[in-house]
Amino acid sequence: MILVVEAGMTTLGDFKRSRHFRAAHGGRGMGRRAHGKNAPDVTIRVPPGTLVRSHPDGEFLGELLEADARLVVAHGGRGGRGNVHFASATHRAPKHAEKGTPGEERWIELELKLIADIGLVGAPNAGKSTLLAALTEARPEVGAYPFTTITPNLGVIALDDEHRAVIADVPGLIEGAHEGKGLGHHFLRHVERTRVIVGVVDGSAADPVGEWDAVAEELRLHDPTLLARPMPIVFTKLDLPEARERWPEVRKALEADGHDPLGVSAHDGTGLDALLDRLRTALAEAEDQEDAASGDATMRVHRFDPLAEGWEVVAEGDGFRVRGRRIEVQAARTDFENAESRDRFWRLLERLGIDAELRRAGAGAGAAVHIGPVELEWGDDD
Repeated sequence: MILVVEAGMTTLGDFKRSRHFRAAHGGRGMGRRAHGKNAPDVTIRVPPGTLVRSHPDGEFLGELLEADARLVVAHGGRGGRGNVHFASATHRAPKHAEKGTPGEERWIELELKLIADIGLVGAPNAGKSTLLAALTEARPEVGAYPFTTITPNLGVIALDDEHRAVIADVPGLIEGAHEGKGLGHHFLRHVERTRVIVGVVDGSAADPVGEWDAVAEELRLHDPTLLARPMPIVFTKLDLPEARERWPEVRKALEADGHDPLGVSAHDGTGLDALLDRLRTALAEAEDQEDAASGDATMRVHRFDPLAEGWEVVAEGDGFRVRGRRIEVQAARTDFENAESRDRFWRLLERLGIDAELRRAGAGAGAAVHIGPVELEWGDDD
């Protein structure tokens, strides 16, 4: 089962209707040492920016960022060997043959984190969607009420004749967003992959600076590194008389906080050319940060798995479980209805010392012993 990135996809909505995927079985082996036919791979299309975890433990499996990137999330089983593989000079016609191992079966979680060069971030109704529409050909829903935008809108902005950038209108953030309030977790995750964050300050708000400070604090509480990215600050709605009147005071307050704010109006075009220049500079700064970060080699830690080749016996309910990759695979391949195959598996348990450990742990006649998908009933010492 393979996840493959399709560049044109922008949502995981298809998985609301289709959540179960199953691969076909491979073919049976034939005479004259012919292998059974392999079953075809199953490919599942996902959008770029998809994060993959196992469920329910949440183990990170990978992330798919670029078109045609692939991630195997479940492997098919390996075919068993026919009886001809066990023939020898003293045992020319063995009846023992291995079964194929079952394929992996698992649940996974898919999370989409939007990939954009520039993210517009601010409080609800700060004018982000209107600004996006003025800068690009995008046509987001715009309204004079909070939470007009409930999913990110994307547009492409022309920085010059040769360069383009993807800009996203991230839904408004409210106080407590880092705790999930106002769907904060769903909104904040999209900010993580934007290279430049544009702080959008609502010129019509009762307290524009206080409102922006609350948004910046939510960014910090979600991920402090977000505030280290290039972050132009834009004061919106300069076409409104009340916004024009308070702009000098707000600019002074933002400058005192270390910002270099820019006043704009998406309706009459005031300040949009200057904003484009500011975005070009911010993207260049982001590239410099990325180049510097790429020089720091990421350390990969490889942990030894003691059960990859080894084994352990643990109590489970009224019985016991034998854990270990090798012995679990061998149990899955053994045909316990075949006496010769059953004897071979028993000799393996003796050779590895598993039989002795089970006896020491208290496994007696009639005890249930689980090995991978197989449940065995333990016999007596004879």
